Amino acid sequence: MQPLLPPGRGWIAAFLLVAAVAAACGDNALPDHAISDDHTSADDLDGGDVVGPRPDDADAAPADDALPDPDVTVEALIASCGDGALRVDAPLARAPFVQQVTATSAIVGWGTTAGGEQRVELTRPAGQPVMTVASVVEVAAVPMSGMQLRWATLEGLSPDTVYCYALASGPDAFTVRAGFRTAPARDRDRTLRFVALGDSGTGNSEQRAVFEQMRTQPQELIIHVGDVAYSSGTPDQFQRRVFAVYAPLLRFVPMFAVAGNHEYVTADAAPFRDAFALPGNERWYSFDWGSVHFAALDTEQSLSTQAAWLDADLAATDRPWKIVFFHRPPYSSGDHGSATDVRTRLAPVLERHGVQLVLTGHDHHYERTTPQNGVTYVVTGGAGGNLRPVGSSAFTAVAVSRLHFVQVEVSRDQLTLRAIDPAGVAFDTVDIPREP
Repeated sequence: MQPLLPPGRGWIAAFLLVAAVAAACGDNALPDHAISDDHTSADDLDGGDVVGPRPDDADAAPADDALPDPDVTVEALIASCGDGALRVDAPLARAPFVQQVTATSAIVGWGTTAGGEQRVELTRPAGQPVMTVASVVEVAAVPMSGMQLRWATLEGLSPDTVYCYALASGPDAFTVRAGFRTAPARDRDRTLRFVALGDSGTGNSEQRAVFEQMRTQPQELIIHVGDVAYSSGTPDQFQRRVFAVYAPLLRFVPMFAVAGNHEYVTADAAPFRDAFALPGNERWYSFDWGSVHFAALDTEQSLSTQAAWLDADLAATDRPWKIVFFHRPPYSSGDHGSATDVRTRLAPVLERHGVQLVLTGHDHHYERTTPQNGVTYVVTGGAGGNLRPVGSSAFTAVAVSRLHFVQVEVSRDQLTLRAIDPAGVAFDTVDIPREP
């Protein structure tokens, strides 16, 4: 199995074994307070180990409470587990968030202002203990003053199943339980739902308005097509304009992101790779979610290298749905226009392997193309960055300069994409068949 935690990130190799979680950790009686502002530096580093079951087969039957077509709203996870509220005295500079969720595993990350042992306690909704995992400390390539990054990898989980987690240290709980749902197995015949957005990380009222509507939508994962943290992707900008804004959602739903050009302003996008725990080399990667194969690319890096990688990756998947996302758009009628080098390098690969949908950003508008040799391209760059004018081209089906995100539902034979504004208006809807 490919390691869940990305290589080359300066992991401290020490591991701690902690006691099994007590059943009492299922009690959500902790006060609902905000995060502490006392960000002191931490000198002690610790590692992590797992106490719990061994990995299950990704296609194993889900647990009893995994429904064929489950409620995948955040409200449902809160009802099952809790809202993940932080104790006011908890030494947390970044609230916990879930990453790299698969059918049998997940990663929980957080930022702390204290050293020493810290752990994730995993339970089922009714409170049954599952495992306790001690954290691993990451030495960030570009550290944020006063904050230490921690990660805990949870393995041996069941597909399409709700799990609850809380952070703790010694006898002290740092958080009320929050929850996440693992990805469905390959053969689960149910509708999949996710949201996608781009060019968001301004910290302004427009970004927050888009987020408030986005968090109400049914979603199992979040796709971000880049320019996550304006204007230069520094650690502080990630903290204030990403995690401070999206924390109420990220503690429940994993975000799979790609770097945009603004992330590359700082240290070759190192703070982006510090902030997330993404698959592969964290620049380009792929993963499966039920019947969908997702591939992520980095259009700030070598396109020829990635085209060859993508060709092999798409050839190897058996998923009937293929969705690819990256930052610079091959087709756009906006301010930057079409990235013709991206189109030249990638479009033949996308077409050859029957990719149904490509999600991009960079231009600050919404645009959907007519199918281009079977591939529908969407520019979703309106999640918080200043909107810009957009025209129309021969390839354009819809083009609107409007704040938005997109919500996608994938069933056996059809994908439905909706562009939704902060008022909840779906101003564009399209059905895309699995086979053109």
